[in-house]
Amino acid sequence: MALGDRIRRLMQEADWTQAELAEKVSIHQKQISAYERGTTIPSTEIPIRIAEVFDVTLDYLAFDDKGMTGKLNVQDRELLRRFEAVDRLPDGERSLANEMLDLLILKSRFQELVESGPVR
Repeated sequence: MALGDRIRRLMQEADWTQAELAEKVSIHQKQISAYERGTTIPSTEIPIRIAEVFDVTLDYLAFDDKGMTGKLNVQDRELLRRFEAVDRLPDGERSLANEMLDLLILKSRFQELVESGPVR
């Protein structure tokens, strides 16, 4: 996916117009349009500002989805903030949080298996 496609997708997810994004990154709406169409490649500073306003990584904006490792697709922003807080915990507490998340995920997967019925 090209930069313009990612910008378009992010604007759709945020329900923003080109003019709204342009205002947030302090550029003209025509520049956003040109980035979306792929007729202009932005200077390095612009993707940085775009990534900041959409709360995504530069990797997400710059690289193909197959090679993308930097963007988390977390729709619940409060949950993302909690993950960020856990990431700042001391090693022991962060390890405990990871174990608790592993147990919660395992429980959910087990429940899905039980609900899907017996395997034949």
